[in-house]
Amino acid sequence: MIKERLLSLPDDIEEMRIEQINADKRLQHYVEEVSKWELQELDLIANAVDENEKAIYSNDTKRKAELERRKENEDYQGLLEAMDEAKLEKELMAIRLDKLYNEQSNLRAICRLEGQE
Repeated sequence: MIKERLLSLPDDIEEMRIEQINADKRLQHYVEEVSKWELQELDLIANAVDENEKAIYSNDTKRKAELERRKENEDYQGLLEAMDEAKLEKELMAIRLDKLYNEQSNLRAICRLEGQE
């Protein structure tokens, strides 16, 4: 049983590493989407003018406050949730991958010990 598991672990590790790469890509996608949303909103806020062509958000504090208010938007909140899920998925993949490496190491140690007996 140990030999079979040792022989199958490299394939399991490869599969998990591929999944980890995909999880990294998903996380990066959502990080970029959040950043893009924030930049678009900042641009709209910075360029917002009233009927007299006067800036509505005339200083940095007002612009930041308006951005924070807009972050309550459902689309933005959905992006944050998706990003958090992708982050969690990436962290769980790392744990699973560590487990596979630990299992491989433990099985090798058991084989060495059994070979000494």
